[in-house]
Amino acid sequence: MIMDSRHVLKNLPLLTKEDCDPAQEQFQNKLLILRSELLTPECRYAPFQYFYALGGFGCDPKARGRKVIGSFLADGERTEMRRSDFLGAADPKKLPKWAADRLAEIQSPKMEIRIFQVDHDKDPDRLAYEPLRDLPNGTVNASMYRQVYGGRVNGSSLEEVFRLCNEAPPPGFTGESMSVGNVIEVQYGRQKGFYFCDRAGFQKIEFAIDRTDHAQMLRVLICEPNKEPYPAEIRDDLRAMQSVVGGLIEPVYFDENGKMLAFCDEEFLFKDYAPNRQLGEVLIQGTFFICGDGYDDEGEKVSVSLNDAQIQMLMDRFRYPLVDISDNEIVQEESQDMGISQV
Repeated sequence: MIMDSRHVLKNLPLLTKEDCDPAQEQFQNKLLILRSELLTPECRYAPFQYFYALGGFGCDPKARGRKVIGSFLADGERTEMRRSDFLGAADPKKLPKWAADRLAEIQSPKMEIRIFQVDHDKDPDRLAYEPLRDLPNGTVNASMYRQVYGGRVNGSSLEEVFRLCNEAPPPGFTGESMSVGNVIEVQYGRQKGFYFCDRAGFQKIEFAIDRTDHAQMLRVLICEPNKEPYPAEIRDDLRAMQSVVGGLIEPVYFDENGKMLAFCDEEFLFKDYAPNRQLGEVLIQGTFFICGDGYDDEGEKVSVSLNDAQIQMLMDRFRYPLVDISDNEIVQEESQDMGISQV
């Protein structure tokens, strides 16, 4: 098992059959408990016994196959084990908070979206909040719109996206409260396309995204505690940056080539944020984002969008968040091959 960095509680008792649900014999999409003797001594802690099963014939107790494919909950490393390597499926009622939170995140459906709202300076006829049927010719004029967000959100429907953006906006969303007239783009999956928020539900529409104002968007990588990092598009302004981290932004320089930098909440040490990831010599708590570090035409330092290669490299490098177990004494160790034994 390879981890960027980790927190483990020295005196946390190992998990046993008592932590399993004896009634659960089907393992697919379940959190399992690995036998502790399969862990190397330096990794023999309860957090590393949790394994999320994605599939394999071994998930079915009646199948001949014994292979179970999945990932370790603590760091997301994917591998394959055998059914006999596990004590059983974990009892959901006995999970510690960090494990329950991470399990919920893994199992939550996700959508890749963009959100567009009317730029009121380009709306002389005040059509911003009109239903689709009352728009000229019943069509949406994309040139009136500007992009206010793009990224990954938890949810499986447009209604859930609407509710999320109004009740608990995703990091970097700084638009108005969502309402009639907004346009949501679903970028992947069976719902792919553009949708107009109407007075009763959403209507799929044709939408010329190239005519919208999206030049001021900054492509970044957002890292939240207990989640895999994900690329996002936020407005290139201070308000949007602060909304990601939850406070005043502070730069963290970690890239040896000087082409990227991170921004976090400058007061994260004084706030009740969960440990997130290690950046150089700094252990960041709370949400942070990474962007490019460049220059404008006048030679002034500015934030710039990350390219595809940078995004992929950063996602691989920071894929695994820390395990936040408790407020008791913890020990942090740097990256190393933990060498978990596998049968």
